[in-house]
Amino acid sequence: EIASKYLKKGQEIAIQGKLVHRAYQTNGGEKRYITEINANDMVMLGSRR
Repeated sequence: EIASKYLKKGQEIAIQGKLVHRAYQTNGGEKRYITEINANDMVMLGSRR
């Protein structure tokens, strides 16, 4: 959410953090899986293309 204030589509970044895998159930009872990045550090590398 914070990154969306500073980044534009196509901009190169480096992210350090960890992957988190979790499961949830939809209102229809279907089980879904999601992978998220919990970022600790983000560095803007280059200019937008």
